[in-house]
Amino acid sequence: MAGFFPCTHSHHHPSSETRPMPITLPWRFLASLTLLGAFSAAAHAASEAEIQLVYDGVRSKFPDLSAYCKLSDAERRQATVQVTIALAGAKKLSDPTGAGPQAGVLLRRDCGLDTAPAASNPSTVRWMVSAKPLAFDADRQTLGRFTTAASLANRIYTPEGAGPFPAVVLNHTIGGVSQHMLVQAKALLDAGFAVLVVDSYGPRGIRPGTILFPAEVAKDDYDALAHLERQPYIDKTRIFQTGYSLGALAAALLASPEGAQVFKAPGRFRASVGHYGTCALHSNSSSPRLDMLSADSDRPVLMLMAELDIETPPKACFPLLEQMKAAGKEVDWHLYPNTTHGWDKSENNGYVYRSASGESMTYRYDAAVTKDATERMIAFFNRYR
Repeated sequence: MAGFFPCTHSHHHPSSETRPMPITLPWRFLASLTLLGAFSAAAHAASEAEIQLVYDGVRSKFPDLSAYCKLSDAERRQATVQVTIALAGAKKLSDPTGAGPQAGVLLRRDCGLDTAPAASNPSTVRWMVSAKPLAFDADRQTLGRFTTAASLANRIYTPEGAGPFPAVVLNHTIGGVSQHMLVQAKALLDAGFAVLVVDSYGPRGIRPGTILFPAEVAKDDYDALAHLERQPYIDKTRIFQTGYSLGALAAALLASPEGAQVFKAPGRFRASVGHYGTCALHSNSSSPRLDMLSADSDRPVLMLMAELDIETPPKACFPLLEQMKAAGKEVDWHLYPNTTHGWDKSENNGYVYRSASGESMTYRYDAAVTKDATERMIAFFNRYR
């Protein structure tokens, strides 16, 4: 299923962001396993339901996937085996020698430790669909002089007046909710939109910089959409989404009807805008291509990209965007020349990013590009408002 993959590109923002997991050979789950004699046999093709049980059991012990991924091979094996033994002891598994290893393979792929993209498998998607939604505050908030970026998280801020207002859901970068989100929220409020900044990290106790699936962010967005639709002061027919870096990858996913179906979305966003995102990630020849924007997209999308961006390279959007435009899709894009990733993040100005392939890029805050990108975003939303 194209599009539902982990964000494996490397971010190194000053706020303690993580390095990408290395690509290694497939896990030989049975090679050194001694905890259970029955596991000495070769793995069988276990039923999907039993693999799902083991997978869910491990994920429930490690809600923060990165914590599991950072374990050693032996520790990951032990965690998976313990869950498998418990399920087998409860007579919930008819084939533990198959279900355990195969769940382990899926988890290892989720960590980016194998080359095959596991995020498209039914187990991963079902996990995200059934994940507990974020808690959003229903009370209206007003942006004030002392409002901080952190206080924006998962609350609805509205312009003055009774409404109902059009609304925009905003998604952060892998660095989490920071100062630039406050600037963008204020611009949208001034333009007459209510805003809901989604924090996918803090409420779950996950530190910023943790690798997330873009689809996990999209799942949070659909939950935010449902929350906004329940508020009498929000016009549920005019709810938009915008995201930055990781959030921009989610913006691309939200345009797909397939994604909405997988996540059992109660509604759809009117349009979405991605800031310094891309349409696919493909870091090197040995890694899978991770598609974000799909040709089946049926919602308006605006991609705002930076020419010098090596984190989310704009070249991955071509010729796809041109082909979609020619096919009558409501897609637009703008490529900012001589501009880097994170152009609106003054807090990261001067930071040097280095890719796994050895390329480097110095973040440059650009006030003119920030102003233009914000104006393009608002104009795009107003077109469909």
